[in-house]
Amino acid sequence: MGNISCLNGEKYKELKVKEGVYVPDMAIDYPNDDPFRRMVKVEVVKDLKFDENYPYLDETPDFKRNAFLCDMKTYLCNFLNWMIYGLKVENKKVLDGKDFSNGAITVANHQYRWDVPGIRQAVGYRRLWIPAWADTFKTSDYFNLRGARCIPIPDNMGGIKKFNEAFDTLHERKEWFHIFPEGVRWDFYKPFKPFRKGAFNWAYKYDMPIIPMVYVHRERTGWRKLFAKGEPLMTLKVLEPMYADKSLPRKQAVDKLRKEVYEKMLDAAGIIHNPWPMIPEVDN
Repeated sequence: MGNISCLNGEKYKELKVKEGVYVPDMAIDYPNDDPFRRMVKVEVVKDLKFDENYPYLDETPDFKRNAFLCDMKTYLCNFLNWMIYGLKVENKKVLDGKDFSNGAITVANHQYRWDVPGIRQAVGYRRLWIPAWADTFKTSDYFNLRGARCIPIPDNMGGIKKFNEAFDTLHERKEWFHIFPEGVRWDFYKPFKPFRKGAFNWAYKYDMPIIPMVYVHRERTGWRKLFAKGEPLMTLKVLEPMYADKSLPRKQAVDKLRKEVYEKMLDAAGIIHNPWPMIPEVDN
């Protein structure tokens, strides 16, 4: 068998990018049939139940201490992101002078294990609360996820009610949220996968701006070739905040905002033709 190259994949053959845009040649066989297939293996080590009794919004001293320690570790992550991935955050100035008194929702393409620290770096002192797959909380990453203010998405009605109440409370406190609309992480995948509408529903419901951010790749050069061989360097582009059109009915406003954000992000990523559709087959 020859070496695997993502560039030989069906979707990559359909992908078209602007001249000069770098597309990393990853030795990964990405799926071509299911954009929501999870490629990051989940190794369950905890027996947890995410129902109406789970503390989605934890107010205990233990949680606050863990969150503080994770905030401190973010500085280490920022350094390692710079050293290993040469992370650059571009255009943060677009957030200056904007009215975020009602909070905000950041969205980005889900690119690699340390993409959340990069987004935290972009928003500065603001805290981000992040909905995340519930089963990842059953892994050895539990305390890191909780400390990073991730909240598990339950799969039952009792849990969903408490999950929604937690984010209602956070919005009342004018906190910031982060959502990956693609839903799943495929490491260093250039095309955009379909966008679920959760972030855009919340933007309408809570009257919060969406702040799109886009990870793009750079060729690994210089002394950074010593690290993470086969993986690209990373740049995070911060785009102008965007708002739901509240003059429209909710569904129309949500669909319009999703389309506008998606197109802005594609353009910032240098993508002319994306092989996946914007809207998933099951649109929820």
